[in-house]
Amino acid sequence: MSITMAHHHGFTVSDLDASLKFYRDLLGLELIRVSERSNIPAYNQILGYEDVKLKIALLRHPVNEFLLELIQYVNPPSAPREAANHFVGASHVAYEVDDVDAHYESLRAAGYTSINPPADVIRDGERVARAMYALDPDGISIEMFQEFGDIVSR
Repeated sequence: MSITMAHHHGFTVSDLDASLKFYRDLLGLELIRVSERSNIPAYNQILGYEDVKLKIALLRHPVNEFLLELIQYVNPPSAPREAANHFVGASHVAYEVDDVDAHYESLRAAGYTSINPPADVIRDGERVARAMYALDPDGISIEMFQEFGDIVSR
């Protein structure tokens, strides 16, 4: 028994259309499909709710085919919660970008915010990346980093 691969990362969102404007239109992920799921016994059992109704979008990065699933709960309705990074269960997805400062300015121009402006990541006296955490329409952290060295092994 083993995990054969990582398939996708998912976020629960409050408004699927607003999230698509961010992830598809601004970040450039490709929309594979939008679907509605309701009155499916397996979903009720898997999720642990009665009469589950969902709006789901599946997006893909055009180069490495990373998949992102966005889910808006219609029933039970999506409910906000504290989304700060230090809470147990907090999640983020990281995107490597070619120019983190340009992405920061693009997000600001489109009316989105970030936790802080981009900063250099220094390890062992060497600048290995420049990074920031952007916030999507629901305040979910999206890490963006521009790699200058081997960030994984440092």
